[in-house]
Amino acid sequence: MDFSELESIYKKSGGDFKEFKKISATVDVGLKFSFLKKINEIDVQLFGLISGDLNPIHFSEEFAKKTKFGGRVVHGMLTTSLVSTAVAMLPGTVVLLETSFRYLAPVRIGDLVAVDCEIVEKEKNRYKVNVVCKVNDKAVAEGWAKILIW
Repeated sequence: MDFSELESIYKKSGGDFKEFKKISATVDVGLKFSFLKKINEIDVQLFGLISGDLNPIHFSEEFAKKTKFGGRVVHGMLTTSLVSTAVAMLPGTVVLLETSFRYLAPVRIGDLVAVDCEIVEKEKNRYKVNVVCKVNDKAVAEGWAKILIW
């Protein structure tokens, strides 16, 4: 199966596919950029299959409604994986070197996640990026990423 076939299946299954685009900007301390993505059922299913994380908190409403979350939640790592897309949009070839995140609130299927980033440190071609993932302006995850840009 080639990528276009997989893309078509993903879209038909409700996936929020966006064409990948680089931003036009000078990469330096103070640069702010963001990425938005709606998390759908197909995203949770595919992430579970790819990662092997089939925890019922993500897949069973009956199980999840008995937890403190009161229902199914999106994998935290799925939410913060969107940071990879955000930093890859920067000019040049971007390599993710290191990340650290704290998960603050659950993300639900159907939520629109905003990944807000700001470059806060620079040493040669290495950068530290502060990150806040939000749903409806509420922080759901926060942390940082270190990247290398060629």
